[in-house]
Amino acid sequence: MDSVSPILEQILYGGSSVSMNLIAITREIPEEQRMFKAQGLNGAILFKYPSFNGLDDGGEAMSDEDDGNEEGGGRPVETGIYVPHNVRSPESGGVAVYLRGHNSEALLEEQFGIKNGPAENGIIGDMKMLSMIDEVPSLDAFLLKTCFEAEKVNVDPRHWLISNEEDHQLRRLIRARIEPIVRKALSGGGGGNAQSIERFLEAIWNPNLEEAGLFVSAFGIERSEADTIFSAWKGTTFYEYQLRRIAPRARVILNWLKSKECVPVDIRMHKPYETQLLMHIEKVGKLLETTLMDIRGILSDYETAFSSFMAGKPEPFRDYLRTIRSRYWLLGYCVSALTSVGHLDARCMKNTPSRKLYFEGTQKLLRQFDIALDRRREQKGSF
Repeated sequence: MDSVSPILEQILYGGSSVSMNLIAITREIPEEQRMFKAQGLNGAILFKYPSFNGLDDGGEAMSDEDDGNEEGGGRPVETGIYVPHNVRSPESGGVAVYLRGHNSEALLEEQFGIKNGPAENGIIGDMKMLSMIDEVPSLDAFLLKTCFEAEKVNVDPRHWLISNEEDHQLRRLIRARIEPIVRKALSGGGGGNAQSIERFLEAIWNPNLEEAGLFVSAFGIERSEADTIFSAWKGTTFYEYQLRRIAPRARVILNWLKSKECVPVDIRMHKPYETQLLMHIEKVGKLLETTLMDIRGILSDYETAFSSFMAGKPEPFRDYLRTIRSRYWLLGYCVSALTSVGHLDARCMKNTPSRKLYFEGTQKLLRQFDIALDRRREQKGSF
């Protein structure tokens, strides 16, 4: 494994937020029921990677101007397709195609034989499916599932690695988070008509409903923005839930990076590299801390806007909704990065409860953390 590139390690072992292993997922799904018509895609691994390219990534949301003018529409997380040379041994190397990369359509046609054409006989084409996946900041099954449902695109449920119980639980959590705002907006806090409130809550999952447009227009936002805003709102609430699950391990890792326990047990045998290693530990610790601070900033802004709205001051919440898409993408990157760091840490420490590593193990883990938290990762055509 020492010869495997750190970016490939991230794709293979970074967790389900950053990679979707279609090789494993589709193994038990008949060809005709798989997600893509091009079977080459079903034998690939989809992955997300950061590409901020100068966009603000220091906790402040990108401006509305950034949101539409940058290539990729202000989306600082991109989608790639990793095609291993040998599907039985994906760590042995392969090629990568990037959906927003230069000449990507020609590469996709060359690699998989797919073209960016209209739907045939009502069947959604592979390019459209890839485009939908690219519209979500991470590869979390719940977000992909709700995205495809909102577009009324049917996919065999075995592709979504999420149980019905967890799906229902997440929907209840999101509804509970959004319901007070809907009630307040419709009735000024007085309860309102139960049927109309239910219709507005249904619009969370079906932005094409008239109520979705009415809701955003009440905040002075164009009705055409309803789909984007509701998707980002759902996603923000989902990531807030995810954070509660991963925050404890993130704190353990951060405390470990700041402690003497992080120093390798055999550091005396590697004295010439001690300063360099300590600097790397400090760098990774700061990256992790910045990621946590960005998450806190976004969620704190949401809480402030929510509290103001419930107190009868709608302006902060209106402003939040107007910039929610860019905040959603930054939050998605940050939470996915933490999730990946947690997966990598758990994998490394599985047989080391003391959290005391040797020099080479520490170096490797730091390298993996660095890649997971890197906001300007370079593309590679092959691994």
